[in-house]
Amino acid sequence: MEMLKKLPIRYVGELHQVRLINFSVEKEEVLPYLPKDLKVRDYHGRALISLVNVKLRNMRPSFAPKLLHFDYQHIGFRLLVDDAPYSGGAARGIYFLRSFTDKALIVQGGRYLTNYRLEKALITNTENRFELRQGETYLTYTLHEDRPQKVRPALQEMIGALDRAYSHIDGQLVRVRIMRERWPIEWMSCEGFETSYFQTARFEGAFQVRDVIHYQWLPPMPVVPCA
Repeated sequence: MEMLKKLPIRYVGELHQVRLINFSVEKEEVLPYLPKDLKVRDYHGRALISLVNVKLRNMRPSFAPKLLHFDYQHIGFRLLVDDAPYSGGAARGIYFLRSFTDKALIVQGGRYLTNYRLEKALITNTENRFELRQGETYLTYTLHEDRPQKVRPALQEMIGALDRAYSHIDGQLVRVRIMRERWPIEWMSCEGFETSYFQTARFEGAFQVRDVIHYQWLPPMPVVPCA
């Protein structure tokens, strides 16, 4: 099935109601899941995970007519990696630890065609409250539109620059570029962040993108260190 992931398919679509919930964990908790040719990006001595909660709309391969699109809510645990050797000296990469949706068909298709590591989960949205749950395992938070009193400009810059995802296909490190014209992330206030997915999770900051973002998910390309 790995050969299906090599297909040079470019996906296009829209990002709606983007939420980025960022939390750090002890590096030892995620190192066992990271390939040896990728390094955890250091965030004050810890690893940083940027959870993306987004509603994908009008998604389709670029060659397909708009009529043949699909929509779903995507939740992803994106681990920030130090990919400077592969990106000209600037770290801008992530590695998908796990991803979730509540649509079984999307899970099945995603497993064949992507390295999202998609799983089925119960997703609950009530006003500004969100919950992700698989049995007794959960993640929950409540967001508010107001800007938090304490912000970290360095965190906003770090999260706003992310635009590439790394994975392995048949033992080869590959990179997928995410193309978008703009990415205006804004601070949000977050309370009640709790999760049992990670034992050492500590909330760091939350962002949103108010606008609808048109984007492209480019085909995977082999990665070699920059000269």
